[in-house]
This record gives sequence, C-alpha cells and structure tokens, in this order.
Amino acid sequence: MFIKSRQKIVCGIIGIKLFQGEPKKSDQTRVGKGLETQSHRGPDSTGLKIIGSTVLGHNRLSIIDLKERSNQPFQDKTERYSIVFNGEIYNYPELKNDLLEKGFTFETSSDTEVLLYHLIQNGVNGIDNLDGCFAFAFYDSLEDELILARDHMGINPLLFSIQEKEVLYASELHGFKYLLPNWSINTEALNDYFKFTYVPAPKTMLNEVQKLLPGHYLKIKGKDLDMVNYYQPKSKLDNEIKYDAAVKKTKKLVERAVIKRMNADVPLGTFLSGGLDSSIVSAIAADFKSELNTYSIGFKGNNYFDESEFAKKVADRIKSVHHAIQLEDVNVLSNLKDVLDSFDEPFADSSAIAMYFLSEKAKQNLTVCLSGDGADELFAGYNKHKAFLKSQRPGVMLQVALKIIGNLSGSRNGKVANKLRQLNKFKILITKKWPDNYWFLASFIDSETRKSLLKESNESDLQLKVGNESLSDFLIADQQFVLPNDMLKKVDVMSMRHSLEVRTPFLDRELVDFVNTLPENYKFENGIGKRVLRDAFQGMLPDEIFTRSKKGFEVPLHEWISKSWNEIIQNKWFEAEFLQKQNIFRFNGVESLKKSLFSNNPGESAIVVWAYIVFQNWYSRWAEK
Repeated sequence: MFIKSRQKIVCGIIGIKLFQGEPKKSDQTRVGKGLETQSHRGPDSTGLKIIGSTVLGHNRLSIIDLKERSNQPFQDKTERYSIVFNGEIYNYPELKNDLLEKGFTFETSSDTEVLLYHLIQNGVNGIDNLDGCFAFAFYDSLEDELILARDHMGINPLLFSIQEKEVLYASELHGFKYLLPNWSINTEALNDYFKFTYVPAPKTMLNEVQKLLPGHYLKIKGKDLDMVNYYQPKSKLDNEIKYDAAVKKTKKLVERAVIKRMNADVPLGTFLSGGLDSSIVSAIAADFKSELNTYSIGFKGNNYFDESEFAKKVADRIKSVHHAIQLEDVNVLSNLKDVLDSFDEPFADSSAIAMYFLSEKAKQNLTVCLSGDGADELFAGYNKHKAFLKSQRPGVMLQVALKIIGNLSGSRNGKVANKLRQLNKFKILITKKWPDNYWFLASFIDSETRKSLLKESNESDLQLKVGNESLSDFLIADQQFVLPNDMLKKVDVMSMRHSLEVRTPFLDRELVDFVNTLPENYKFENGIGKRVLRDAFQGMLPDEIFTRSKKGFEVPLHEWISKSWNEIIQNKWFEAEFLQKQNIFRFNGVESLKKSLFSNNPGESAIVVWAYIVFQNWYSRWAEK
C-alpha cells in the first residue's frame, strides 16, 4: 500500500526480513511505526508492503521523476524483484543505456528503476559499478534473498540488527525502537562516544544494532548471512605522475564531479562557508547555473567564530544570490531542544548545531544543496594534519615554546585561548607513537575525564586498522573513520531533519581514487595543505580564500549552553537518585563537570557537558514508551 504524506518530510528505508515464513500484520505495523520516526527523511510519499518473507518500507523525497509511478517499494513487471532505495545514482544514464542495449524497457525516468534492473542484470557484482550515494534493500522473492548495501564512502546511512528469527534494518536508529523486542546500552560505544563525540561504525549506542560499514553489503538468504567488503579507499602512490599533470587532472575531476551532481528536477544551490572547498564547489556550480543560491552562516556579536565575510567575498566574485544567516543567541536558544531531538543516536560534534540552522534556511528555497565535505580528508586540509607532520620534527624553538607555556590551560572560546589549547595538545602529541598519535588527534575527550564520568570506563576495540606512519595512511584512516562517522553523519542528520538533500562532489569515486594515488608533497608542502587543489583553481576565487588559515566549523558552545541551561536541561540528569537508577554515570563526576562549566576556568568542559546533555536527551526519548 502507498500512503500519501502531507508532512514536509528525504529518503529513508526500513524493513524486516524473516529467516523463514511470511510476515504477519503485526510485523507490518512495526515497520509502519518505524516509518513514522523517519518521516522527516521523505515528504512526497510513504510506501509499505509485505513481499515474500519481507516487509519493505520507504520514505521518499522526489528529486528525479516527481511522478507517483516512481514511488517505492519499486518492483519489476514480474514482481519477482523489489527495492527500497535512499540516495542518488549519478551514472544512471550510462547504466540505463547499457540496459536498453540488453533489451530492458523502462516505465519511469527515475534512477530507482535503473538501479533495480542493474541489480537484476548484474547481481551483487553490479554494486561496485554504482557512482553515487546510496543505501538500499534489494529483494529477490524467488530466491528469498535480500541484499543490504551502502555506498563506497558511507555518505548515506544504513543500520541493521540480526535477531533470532529475522534481520531488521533502517536508515536511522529511531526506527529500531519499534522493531526491536528489547534494547540495552553498548558500554564500548558509550566510551567511544565520550572519546570522539560520536559512535564509530560498526557500533551504535545499542548492543542490538550495528551500522553497515561504507563499501559493504550484507546478503541474507535463508538463515545464511554473508558480509562483503566490496570497496575501501586505498593509498597506492603514483610517484611517476608530474605535478602539472596532477593539477590539470584534479581540476578536471572536481569540475566533472560538481556538474554530475547538479542533475535534479527540483531547486538546487550550495553551502558556501568562505573556505576553499565550498568556494570551489560554488564557483563551478555558478558557471553552469545562473542565479545560483548560496548559503553561509555567521554568529552575530561573536567575530571569532564568524567567517561570513569571506563567504560574501566569494559570492560577490561568482555573482551568486547569497543568503548570509546571522545567528543570534535568541534564535539558537529557542531551537536547541529541536536540535537535540534531531539526533537518532548520541552525536556531540557541536558544529551540527550550525548545520541545523544552515539546512533550515536553505530548505526555504531549495531541495538539494552541494557541499565541500570530504576535501579535507582527501587533500590534507585539517590543522591536525599539519600537527601530525610537525610532531615528527618539532624543532628546538617549538620545544622551548612548549616548556614556556607550562600548564597554562586553553579552550576554544577565543583566538589566544585556542592557540594555548593547540599547543597543550601538541605537547602531548610529540610523546605519542603511531598509531596512538592518530587516535589522540581524533579524540576530543581524554581518558581521565571518561573515567571520572562513566561507571564502566574502558578502551574499546576499534576495528579500523590504520596503516603506516605516513600522511597518506593518515588520510586514508580519516576517510574511513572521521569522514563517515562524524562529518557525513552530521550533514545527514541535520539536512534530513529539514528534508534537504546534500551532495558531496569531493567524494566522487573517480576523484577519491585518483587523489589517493598522489604523492604526499602534492597535497601538503611547506606547512600548507591542499596544495594541488589550490593550484588547480588559483585565479577562480579571491586571493585570500587561498592564503588564509584553516578555520574549523566551530560554534560558541560554552556561551549557548550557559544561556540555555534551564530550557534544555532536565534537573534529574544531575540528581544522585536518577543517576543511581540509570547506572551509567558517576554522580561525583557529573557534579564536578557542571561545576567546571560554570567556573572561571572552564577549559573544554563545554564539549563534555554537551556530550552529556545530548546523551541524556537521547536516552530520555528512547526510554519513553
């Protein structure tokens, strides 16, 4: 059955696959309730159908072929094959031409129908040929076989749970509240969360649910399950390629990736922070789309965190229709509860707050936005990449400076305080060996803080195996760890909250594979990252976009938490009786954390407090019946 939705809700999938037998009406009800929790992911239709041993559910945002004929679950003419699909296949025209030559006929112009017939023709071997962002469930009723697959880089999420009699899956953790018979907190994931501020795949905050890793598919046939890694980014350096040739090809591939992602039957624009990556994407898009809408965010009254002046300079240069959002405290504070309720599992990267408001504003005019995400992990754009290389040869002067600062503490609340914070972190970094130095740079909360806060504090077994101590392997680790678990998760959660699809040209498969072959000095040289990318687009943008220092997408978190305390906090979260019953946190640690936040020397307590608030808000929603 198809249920038309009136909500302003981007694609989501959810379902059940029984190991044997046919689903009952109660199974369809479970999936239906789960669909409601994902309603924000798809405004145009909600589909729910029992097929063979499965229940397939789908929330749809129409991007290509807006007609009802493209609604999902989508089946072939024989009704043997079915699919529910979240994402976009950018090379679907080429795949469609290939299928037409083989005798297939099409009733829609959607990429969903192309994907279905591509999988019918090629099976799981066809997954690696897909160019796009995707998560799908493909079912063969004759063979009673279900394939769950996620795209190469982990742009689109997909979670699953293996139960005694069934496999459950969904785009978000929310849906499992109605699918699972019971649930429990994963203490290893909890420790990871209070280390990185997010839960790294394949874990989720629940013992019963896992994330499907990027570049993987899960095949379920009968009671047999087969997990396959069909792709992962690799560093295969090509030391023969000349620098000029690398610059030329980088430019060509980036331009092609942007143009490829501009195909949509709905309004499209770009995020424009004023940084190099989003500026390049916006400039290319503006060449192919007149009156391009671009969006930036700033913080009124807080110049340290505000980069909107650079975004305006780029917008003026490329002649875009620019929307500069200036966040005021009153706007943020009145919406923080909805920001908190956006998270399907605890996620405490505070830049998600800014992404929430950026997506909200863009959705007023657009359905699709292009972003610059992924370029830092490809081209060595983060400050931590510079710190990693510097730590290998710190030099005498820097070591003297580190001794002079002594135990002076820092924070993220100002330029001087942030520099002190960075120097203090660097002082620890130079004592670390590989791969501990990688994990140290990926962490936001130290082990002493976790031990004082959590009743069960331990270092979890992270499945990612980093390579050698080199910049190339550092970047590969970032592409597999930080990128899908933090950066792409943040964008997915907050854009989907507002039914906005975000596309990431820098994660184009061909571009990723090429950049990962480039010698390290093509990416980072003389203390500056993104060398080849800068040279590829020199002259297209204002000079200061290429020369200014990297600035993270940060927010005045301490100020916002302090001002909104009474609005977003439940008093019981800081009471001994509640914490004893919950049996997760130490009361003394929680009490000490609160005192630190409101002290004259809060340090980085705001990050920990925000992580604690996000967790407790999520827990309260999960515990509700």
